[in-house]
Amino acid sequence: MAGTSRWARPQLTDHVTQSVRDGRRAGLAMLVGLALGMVAANSPMADTYALVHHLPLRVGPVAWAIEAPLVEWINQGLLTVFFFLIGIHTNYELSRGALSEPGAAVLPASAALGGMIVPAAIYLGVNFGDTVALRGWAIPIATDIVLVLGVLSLFSGQLGPAIIAFATAAAVFDDLGAVIVIALFYGSFDQLWPLWMVVGGLAGLFLLNRTRRASLVPYLAFGCVLWAGLILTGLEGAIAGAIVGFFLPLSSFPPRATARAERRVSPFALFFVVPIFTFFNGGVMLDFVPADRQAWSVAVGIAIALIVGKPLGILGGTLLALRLRIGTLPPDTLLRDVFGVALLAGVGFTMSLFIVGAAFDATPIAATAKLAVVSSSASAAFLGIVAFKTRRSVRP
Repeated sequence: MAGTSRWARPQLTDHVTQSVRDGRRAGLAMLVGLALGMVAANSPMADTYALVHHLPLRVGPVAWAIEAPLVEWINQGLLTVFFFLIGIHTNYELSRGALSEPGAAVLPASAALGGMIVPAAIYLGVNFGDTVALRGWAIPIATDIVLVLGVLSLFSGQLGPAIIAFATAAAVFDDLGAVIVIALFYGSFDQLWPLWMVVGGLAGLFLLNRTRRASLVPYLAFGCVLWAGLILTGLEGAIAGAIVGFFLPLSSFPPRATARAERRVSPFALFFVVPIFTFFNGGVMLDFVPADRQAWSVAVGIAIALIVGKPLGILGGTLLALRLRIGTLPPDTLLRDVFGVALLAGVGFTMSLFIVGAAFDATPIAATAKLAVVSSSASAAFLGIVAFKTRRSVRP
């Protein structure tokens, strides 16, 4: 009964319900951005699309200027807002929602860990010995929480809040793990001196968190210092958004203020930032020229890892936690329901596309890898929909 009460928190239901509603519309906006990008890259507008894609932009004074193509400003600058939303969402679930009690967090955490380890192992196995291809090992570890909630919204009338909460919690842990992996394994140190900016930004956020400062402005200020330090160092600047969101002491903010802030950030992140990201990152030219052996190996590794590895990992992590009696299933939930969530976890998309860019830059391998991510995510979504439709027909 203790496990049941942890999964049935009223505020969790409200928060997850709102996330599901946003997920349906945001998923559609994301797919529209992808479709427009594919059309632009495979039409007479292709040259213009490529020109805008690589348009150089320089921001800042001469001595401190950051210069990069437009797509990098989108991936490292604009996408920071989306990462900030992920940080707030994770923070909320840890402090007030599905993960606020350790007993409730164990099962989705174990599922997410399995859902990261198994796909990575499969990808590494397929591409063993190829040092270039191995850089993409983290591509299949991520789950796109927006699209997963969008698919679950199709069944919101038949699914109880507990299984949606489980899916949300597992995706939160998954995204948090992906952010950590990006921070540790992608990017390279171009300069060492900006590390002091990174240290200063982290120290400022830590002190603000410890003093429970209930004002967003200083957090954003230190977040900007952290972001600039990461960019100048050569690391992935977008993760600064997740770090700032995670450091906010939500318990010190009035609940209404927290909800209002998330409502303001969420539409901009989900309906503008992510579609723009998918437009510029999903527009791959379909020239139908067979990929070389290396690119083909990367694509096969991604496909098997997302479509097969993700479900196996999620189920394996769940069964292990249940076997060790360190986690309990949500109320009115069967392993059949977890299986549907496990299939949907193969929808990598936004985070996976981001890691493709970090791993392979603008290379032929990256183009093939992006196609593999898109097609594999679509296959995983289809299989998840079939699983939940079957579930509805067999349950009394």
